[in-house]
Amino acid sequence: MTCRENRQTNTFSIGQFGLIAICVAGTLLVLGWLLKYSDYGFDFTDESYYIIWMSNPFIYDGSASQFGFIYHPLYKLLGGDISYLRQANILITFGLAWILVWNFLVSLATDIKESRVILLTVAAGISTSALLLFTLWLPTPSYNSLALQALLISATGLVLAERVAHTKSTSGWLLIGVGIWLAFMAKPTTAAALAGGAFIYLLFTRKFSIRFSFISLATALLLTTGSAILIDGSIGRFGDRLQLGYEYTKNLGAGHSLIQSLRIDAFQLDKKLMLAILFVIGTLVIAIWSAWTMNKKWSFIGPLLSTSFFTITVLLTLGKIQGATGFGSFQNLLIFGLVISMVLAVLILGGLNALSSIKASQWSTACLFFAMPHFYAFGTGNNYWIAGGWAAIFWLLAGITLIIPLIHQRNSWMLALPVAIATQAVTAVLLQTGLEQPYRQSQPLRLNVSTLEIGPQRSSLVISEDSSEYIKSAVAAAKKAGFQPTTPMIDLSGESPGILFALEAKIIGQPWTLGGYPGSLLFNESALGYFSCQEISKAWLLFEPNGPRSIPTELMQNLGADFPDDYQQVGGWQTAKGAAQELYKPVTPSETLVTCKALRDE
Repeated sequence: MTCRENRQTNTFSIGQFGLIAICVAGTLLVLGWLLKYSDYGFDFTDESYYIIWMSNPFIYDGSASQFGFIYHPLYKLLGGDISYLRQANILITFGLAWILVWNFLVSLATDIKESRVILLTVAAGISTSALLLFTLWLPTPSYNSLALQALLISATGLVLAERVAHTKSTSGWLLIGVGIWLAFMAKPTTAAALAGGAFIYLLFTRKFSIRFSFISLATALLLTTGSAILIDGSIGRFGDRLQLGYEYTKNLGAGHSLIQSLRIDAFQLDKKLMLAILFVIGTLVIAIWSAWTMNKKWSFIGPLLSTSFFTITVLLTLGKIQGATGFGSFQNLLIFGLVISMVLAVLILGGLNALSSIKASQWSTACLFFAMPHFYAFGTGNNYWIAGGWAAIFWLLAGITLIIPLIHQRNSWMLALPVAIATQAVTAVLLQTGLEQPYRQSQPLRLNVSTLEIGPQRSSLVISEDSSEYIKSAVAAAKKAGFQPTTPMIDLSGESPGILFALEAKIIGQPWTLGGYPGSLLFNESALGYFSCQEISKAWLLFEPNGPRSIPTELMQNLGADFPDDYQQVGGWQTAKGAAQELYKPVTPSETLVTCKALRDE
């Protein structure tokens, strides 16, 4: 009898080790997958704007987001290499998420004495959900990534902060301040929502302390003040920058005003997405039940289902499954399949009594985390459920709060392993869409075969043939016309900052001369108004006749130039989409200079 019991115990231990091993492997596969594709693809719009902004942010006087200044040191450190910047962004996001999840799980069950390996493994597996930020495949550091990283830092601080003075608590209050500062530098609207949410959370959890809150406030103010001085030399000039940034945003008319931001958006689940959510719910509930039950007869089901989830992760990350899932714009809401699974599991296995055992402070944390994706999205012109889905890790953490009673009953984090492994599979499924349908790119990244060095730092990227031909044609035409790097250029196409980056031009006005919005003309006229007439008169023009986002040529007249009479067409090429673009060189810069100064009464 003793030998038989030992054999069963050894088998169970081997099963536990197996689950830990596949969870570790799943985390490494998802991370490795994204890191591998970090030198694939190139978006000529949003992502190019991110790169341009962080490469030389000091030449622009007004900006609503200051992410370019935050990431500029990273840009310099990595030599401006786009692939390295993407990899750094992926690793920073995952690392911050791992730290948050680890501290959060420890705070939920401080009495569980178990090998740290299990908890670290579970935390890492759950942290892969932070990578849902990259489901559009815009992995370059941006205001979006900075906003999420700020929330991860602040959330870690809120978990650690207490009303007593010790190292962890003090670190927590400091991190709250750091997070609010970074959120402000990314998106002031997110910072405002975060600060309000943090205050309410601290009150409800009875963690609030005027003395310790001063640490957070002082940290945020000191860092913001230091940033203002480093960026603009004084707080007053930094305030002018923010005011200009606000005016630019208002002029653009893109739906970012305060009144437009205060809204409740609806969401719509695609039929395929609903079926996928139901599949995740049914499978994960059974896996959790199997891990929870003491009946050895059914204990094999959980590891079997977890292995099935792991198999999905393996097949996707190794490229054995191809094609986008087609779950629609709200695809990241698939994460609610995991959340609902945990709710049902605790109700089925523990009943309402299990929920009543959850502490009030833990309920407060769950509510805070449920709101976090909306803090992240607050102020965007996109649907809040779509934008919030990029911060879906917080919805997942809110759900994990609810299974704590079950974990306490078994006194082990092994119960959370199926959740972590399922999280990896869901994350891989959603990331697959980004790699198969990268934002504003013509084909899946796996089909890219053209390697090209792009921009002033000669970043080597593997891009599609049509994108490669577009860049090569533009660079060759500009070189033949005598265009020199760092020459000022204005993008009248309204959608091609990436090609200006490839030409190594000095992009004046804003990093992206945005077209296609009601106020695009006013936006760009205002931004260019802060650049000297000397630069405007020397600026070359990129023009796209009848382009969907083309800036009205009236812009040049308002700046003192007559287009096309004051310019000579010196080149032309086809975009990756087949549209015609034209390159123009100024032929009467002295006349433009005089007219520009007259318009400004200089």
